Order: sequence, then C-alpha cells, then structure tokens
Amino acid sequence: MDGAFRAGKLLLPTEPSAAVAGPGPTPVVATVLIILSVLLGLLFLRNFLNVFPYLLDNFTRARGSAALEGSVRVSRDRNIVALILIIPFILLVNRYRIYDPAFLSSRPDDIRMLIIAGIFLCYLLLRYFLWFILQPHRYSDNYPMARKAAYTFFIMAGLVVLPTVGILALAGVNDWTVKTVILAETAFIYLVYLIRKSQILSMVCGPLQVFLYLCALEVLPTGLLVASALFL
Repeated sequence: MDGAFRAGKLLLPTEPSAAVAGPGPTPVVATVLIILSVLLGLLFLRNFLNVFPYLLDNFTRARGSAALEGSVRVSRDRNIVALILIIPFILLVNRYRIYDPAFLSSRPDDIRMLIIAGIFLCYLLLRYFLWFILQPHRYSDNYPMARKAAYTFFIMAGLVVLPTVGILALAGVNDWTVKTVILAETAFIYLVYLIRKSQILSMVCGPLQVFLYLCALEVLPTGLLVASALFL
C-alpha cells in the first residue's frame, strides 16, 4: 500500500511566467529618449506651430511644397520638427515591432532600439546617396523640392500616428491591432506622398522620367528596407 501511494512531485513552476507576470520595466535607453523627446517638443513648440498651417496645403496639392520651400524660415522650422520626430518614431517602431526582422528577436530591448536607429540612419543615407547621384544635369528647384517633401510628409505621419497610438493605448487595445493601425495610416500617407512627389517631378519631367525617378528614389530604398524585415 505504501508503494502504491508515494508522495508526488510538483513539476510545474512555482512562479508565474514572464507572459503572466506582465511587461518588465521600461528600458534605460527608451526612458532617456522619451524624456528627451518631450523636452525637445516643448523647446521647439513654436517651430511646429509655424510649420503647421503649411502641412494641410502640402497634403492637398503639390504646389503647397513650393509655398513652404519659398519661405526660408518655414523650411528651416520644418526640418527641425522632422528631426525631432525621429525620436518618437524610433520608440514606436521598437515598442510595437513595426520593423521586426528575425535577427533582432533575441536582442535586449536597449540594443534592439540602437540597431533600429542605425538601420533608419542607413536608410536615410541611401536615399540621400541615390538623390545625389541621380540629380539631373539641368538642375531645377523641383528636384530638391520633391526630395524635401519627404520631411513634410514624415511630420504629417507623426501627427496622425502619435495621437492614434495614444488613444488606442488608453483604450487598452492590444499591440497587434495598434501595429496594424500604424501600418495602415503610414501606408496611406506614404501613398499620398508618392502622388505629390510625382506631381512635383512632372512639372519638369516626362511621365517615363517621373516613373524611373520614383522607382530609384523611393521604391528601391523602401523595398530594401521591407525585404530586410522579411528575410533577415
């Protein structure tokens, strides 16, 4: 009888798993970037307010870019605001795994964020390199205007995505849904950006040249970025 009813062993863990225990503390790098982002936003609030009236004009018509670039002050403020928004952009990409290649899955969160920042920098450098080597011999103001339109639409993406994420987070929406909404909003704004850029280029280029410029300056770098997320 004693052999039939031996004392059993508890094989299950006695502490809750990481998934049950909930998310850990905010990483150090993310905390520093959040504080820095808030401080920069407050410090350069006037620059943003100066640019804001031009954003809708750029979104609704291609010639809005000419009005913005025609003002040295507004153009400078636009560039400053775009630089500031890079920080919350990287935070969102890391937090909701917008850019999520397999080789980053095992990295600590701080290291992951630094790698994402480095990849984003490489993406920007590639875009600038392609713009530099493909600029036409007969230089026109429309060519740099088309390039700088990316800064304006990047700001517009931030103005749409950041409030959306804040509202969804307060509503308790799960991360996968938030990620899907971010991708949908970004894709829509990027599509409008491509249309406006093609319209700016079409003022000085033929349809075939516009198509080739879009393939080289937009489709190629963005396609490489997407491919790295899918296959690396």
